[in-house]
Order: sequence, then C-alpha cells, then structure tokens
Amino acid sequence: MINKVTVFGAGVWGSVLAQHIAKQGREVVIWEYYEHLVNKINEDGGKHPNIPGFRFRHDIKITRDLPAALEETDLMLLVISSKGVRSLMRELHAPLNGRAVPLISAAKGIEEESFKTLTEVIEQEMPSLKNMVMAFSGPSFALEVAHSMPTKILLAGPNPALLERSAKVFNAYPISVELSGDPLGVQWAGAVKNVLAIACGVVEGLGKTINTKAALITLAMREMHDVIIAAGGQPETVYGLAGLGDFILTGTSHLSRNTRLGIKLGQGKTLTQARGEITTVTEGADSVESIYAFVTQKNIKAPVITAVHDIIRRGSPPETVLHALGF
Repeated sequence: MINKVTVFGAGVWGSVLAQHIAKQGREVVIWEYYEHLVNKINEDGGKHPNIPGFRFRHDIKITRDLPAALEETDLMLLVISSKGVRSLMRELHAPLNGRAVPLISAAKGIEEESFKTLTEVIEQEMPSLKNMVMAFSGPSFALEVAHSMPTKILLAGPNPALLERSAKVFNAYPISVELSGDPLGVQWAGAVKNVLAIACGVVEGLGKTINTKAALITLAMREMHDVIIAAGGQPETVYGLAGLGDFILTGTSHLSRNTRLGIKLGQGKTLTQARGEITTVTEGADSVESIYAFVTQKNIKAPVITAVHDIIRRGSPPETVLHALGF
C-alpha cells in the first residue's frame, strides 16, 4: 500500500504531480534543493511563483530536510534536472538507512560519456533499488494537467506488479497511465525528443511554414527510431506515447521550453541569450552532447541531431537545420 509519497523537486511539473497525488488522499512531502524557492512558497501561503493561479494544498509539506521528507515514505518521485540525479542519489543513502523504497523518475536525459539512462544511474548508485526504479514519461505539459486537461502518460519498468501498484498513485482524472516494460526505450525517447524539438523551434524561428516542419518531423522520427533501437529499446516505444506522442507535444507547441529555445536560436540569438530569456531548464540543450556522442559512436546517420548539436555547441548558423533536410 502506498500511503506516503516523497517528491524531489518543487519545479512546475513536480509541484503539479504532487498536488495531483495529494488530491487522491495520499500524504505528500516535497523536497526542494533551492532554499529560496522553499521559503518563497511557504511565505506566500503555498502560492507557486512559476505557476499562475496555483496554490498548494495545505496538507502538502515542502522542505529542505531530507530525512524528514523520507521518513516512512512508500514511494519516491524524482522530478529534478537530469544533471543532479547522481549526486542526489548519493545523498539518499544515509537517510534511507538501507530501506529499499521504489522510485519513479520523471526526469529526462542521458548521462554524458556513460550513455546511461537515469534509471540506470539510479540503480548504479543505489543497488538496493534493483528492479524497483521506473520511468514516467509522455506527452504532458504541466500547466495543462494543472488545468485538468486529460493527459495520458507512460509508466515503464521491469516489475509488472510494482508498475500496477505505482500506477494507482497517478491514475485519476485528468491523468491516465499506460504501462510499459521498456524503460530503456522510454527514457531514450524522452531525451531524444527534446533535442529534436529544438530543431522544430529553429525552423519556426527562421520563418518557415508547416510544410518545412512536417518534413522535419518525418525525418526526425526516423532518427529517433534508429537511436532507440541502437540503445536497446523496443520499436513500439518509438511510435507510442513516450516517442511520437511526446515529440508531437514538445515539437509543435510554444508551451515547450525546447521549442521556444529553438525559435530564439532560429531568430539569430546566441545560446546564452536564448537561455537567458527562458527562466526554466531546457533539457534538450543539456542532452544534445550525449545524444550526439552516441549517434557518432554508433555510426547512426542523424543529420537533424547533428545540426542541433552544431548550432548549440559550435555556434553554427540556424540554417544548418534546413541543410539537414536537404535544402
């Protein structure tokens, strides 16, 4: 029975998921790294500074006290930047004191150099969680969930019984959960689609129309397929919620941070300028190095991924995306 859930990260998505879980009658504690955000929320009576009109339920606790957040918890939900996952796992050893608590990762990214997914990173740092780590991914803008827009998300992991039990934590309107036994493919899809969404934004920033974006999406899906299969994922994942579904969402909407970043790059702004105008993390810009290194190592033909890499890391002109399409 899952009675208490510890959510790591009081960002927009972590906060919305915490609120959703608490509505189902479960105890929820949010642990947040940034003290100023914890203080801001608590001082403002539960109002979130980055979610208009959003106020936490009074029964949700937000803290920086890790042992208190983990006390008697039944499930951990990770909603932080991918770059902080390994270090956070190392901090959990002492307060968990040997307890094996199932963990769901809603973070997206592939670790540079090792090419490990985040669930693999978590299990490497915490061997006691072997086969107890799951991935949560799919077409889901946090603000739409906050406004009760019906949303279907994938929960992926190796243990069917644990998946069924954990899905009940989320499976209430407006969220519907689908289960998958391919956590590897689901996580690679989540990381790759962020990079490809930047390319969609670049095309828009260049002033090109839906004709161009349709061609880009088609080519980008081929690249996603080749990357996921090379990484050991399943073909059905490519065209499921975590692959095609999340790419449609992330690559075609201005609610997407990665698309907005691409638009600014397409308009001729530098990466520093573009990121300075987007206040939250753009995972695609962080993931592009590891995704590019992987396709290079595996000798995968990926002109769109390469174009995004060259624009972000080498300062290539935004028209590089058009060249990747053959123009």
